[in-house]
Amino acid sequence: MFTRLIEIKKAIFMAGAFVFFLVCCDGTETGNFDCITAIPDLNDAAQAYNQDPSTENCNEYKAALLAYINNGCAGMDQSAYAELDALPCN
Repeated sequence: MFTRLIEIKKAIFMAGAFVFFLVCCDGTETGNFDCITAIPDLNDAAQAYNQDPSTENCNEYKAALLAYINNGCAGMDQSAYAELDALPCN
């Protein structure tokens, strides 16, 4: 049940990140290229960690979250920070 809860949290986070990306990149601006590349990297890392919660995948997911946050992609969305704090490899 705990792993299912983690899966649900990750799915909600990724859906929120995707919606945020769509809202921020409405085509009127060039957008933040770092965010455009950080989001797929974050998705891939989250999926890998969700399928195999090893220390290596946790660290890769943590690095992807940090890149997402440090590139300004998280904006006012606090779920990225909460997800980072909740990772057991911190």
